[in-house]
Amino acid sequence: MSKRNLIIGAAVVAVIAYGGLTATIIPEGTEAQLTGEVVFDPTTNAQAFWKEQGPSYFAQNAVDLAQLFEEAGGDLTTVASKYGHYSMGDSGELSFIVKGSGTIETVKNKLRSGYLAFKPDGIPDNNVSYRLQIGPVFKNSAVRDTISSLSFRDYKNQIEWAQVSVALHDLVLKEVIGPVAVEGSEGKYVEFVGCYTVTRPSQVLITPVVLKIQ
Repeated sequence: MSKRNLIIGAAVVAVIAYGGLTATIIPEGTEAQLTGEVVFDPTTNAQAFWKEQGPSYFAQNAVDLAQLFEEAGGDLTTVASKYGHYSMGDSGELSFIVKGSGTIETVKNKLRSGYLAFKPDGIPDNNVSYRLQIGPVFKNSAVRDTISSLSFRDYKNQIEWAQVSVALHDLVLKEVIGPVAVEGSEGKYVEFVGCYTVTRPSQVLITPVVLKIQ
């Protein structure tokens, strides 16, 4: 064997030996213990807010649904600075925390995106449908977007930001919708506090954070 090959062979052995001395094998899922990076957990974030403030936050910051539409006069952007929350801080989708009551007209609890259609108190007939979401799939991210202590800037990317909304919807489904008997509630009186994202003029779709049917 040439001197050159001997040198190369020794170098390869040295690299392998060095790698063997420094390699660390850790169980899957525990990488953060080595790197020090905090693993994002949207459920923890949502539950912390819900436990510390929860529905009381929404109740204290809610505007009466009839009052909101009366003040808006057909253009909800005119009351955005007074009552509204934008999903991206000062831009994006506009949402409101609202409260109200009414009579349930239709129960759609067999759909993936189930809802209660209701006739709201204090709002005249105006060819607008009013619905309370009951899941299990919820449209929009109104709950997340109306929490002033949450900002998309605090998260790495849109995926994490979306996961926070999903975690909050899980809490709504379990703690707000779950205890309420929606089956056969047509004609009953409903009171609610909820979150509403402005999408189309013909429909008001509210995700309840407080829901009472009697």
